[in-house]
Amino acid sequence: MFSNFFVEADSISYKGYEVLRLHKTVHDKQYAEDIPVTYAILKLNGLTIETFDGVYFGGGNETRFGFASLLGGEAKQLVVSQTIPHYGRCWIVDLSSNARIIFDSKDWNLGQEDVCIHDYDDDGVQEISLAILSFCGFGAMSMAESPMPCVVFKYDGNIRKYLPDGPSLADGLQNIEQDVAKIDPSEDPPEGSSGPYLATRIDIFLRYVYAGRESDAWAFFDKTYNLSDKKDVKLEIKKKLAGEAVYRFIYRMQPVTQPAVF
Repeated sequence: MFSNFFVEADSISYKGYEVLRLHKTVHDKQYAEDIPVTYAILKLNGLTIETFDGVYFGGGNETRFGFASLLGGEAKQLVVSQTIPHYGRCWIVDLSSNARIIFDSKDWNLGQEDVCIHDYDDDGVQEISLAILSFCGFGAMSMAESPMPCVVFKYDGNIRKYLPDGPSLADGLQNIEQDVAKIDPSEDPPEGSSGPYLATRIDIFLRYVYAGRESDAWAFFDKTYNLSDKKDVKLEIKKKLAGEAVYRFIYRMQPVTQPAVF
């Protein structure tokens, strides 16, 4: 986890760079009051070259940082996290490349209090993973029922950025045929709530979508979701996807798809 690399200090240094945690007061419009918050700056030779800021809440926030060897070798990268309850923004900065920001979770509209790190392909370079929360509480689903697809980001040395990893996204298709077979298109939702009914279908739908098989996702949905609000639900799903950054990235790549039979 990112948090494993954070240090309990207001200032740390590495090869001429200095990272500092600072304090200020901002005005919270929702609560109509001034609140104390923290933020971080990155300095080189005494000059501020980057600021990490912007995540606030009525109760303040937390800004933490540290160094980690994510890209292989002995060189370390700066990791910064700014969090509030249930939300956060994280950055990875390559200090060996003119302090280039190689990952910013805000670019992908993803925000969590911590980030998972793992070398999934054993190449010596760490991948990072976050969950897509766009469908949390969607429609009749409770937060607990809502599917949260995991996205693995892999470092692309050609453009020097972390990007969604296609092969890892395709892992969502594992056992999907068996899961589809369990869905009865004629079933009615549990009395008093259609949340579980919707959740099981959205889960499979999203697994197809993020594996690059959107046409199969809609074919599955059209066959298995048969409530009276079907048209409205489809429109809302499309709106959610249209604003979801990982989805837009995947389909800009125009992945090769494989047909499915339902």
